[in-house]
Amino acid sequence: MKNYEFDYEIYPDGISEDVYDLEPSVWNRGYYCETDEGVWYELYVNETVKSDYPTIAEDFDNIDSISYSFRGFSSLYLGDYEENAQITFFVPNEEEEFTFDEMTDIFI
Repeated sequence: MKNYEFDYEIYPDGISEDVYDLEPSVWNRGYYCETDEGVWYELYVNETVKSDYPTIAEDFDNIDSISYSFRGFSSLYLGDYEENAQITFFVPNEEEEFTFDEMTDIFI
């Protein structure tokens, strides 16, 4: 799977457009940025999800870990999850499975 990097020179505002169709049982808030290659998401889980999953270890091979469900997402970044409840990832234009909706479904 290709690892994408966000280009702040082309998109100086960053991932800053509001996502309006958030599932309130999962997300507190979210932002996106459309690029030529696809869409970047920066999503913040709500307090309930955060209390259920206070940390998300990058243990993608362990079927008993929640991170196992994240193993197919492109450019997944969980480094700000523990402190800010933030999940950042990229959905390439051709991606049909590991999308914003799929990320939401993991927590429902």
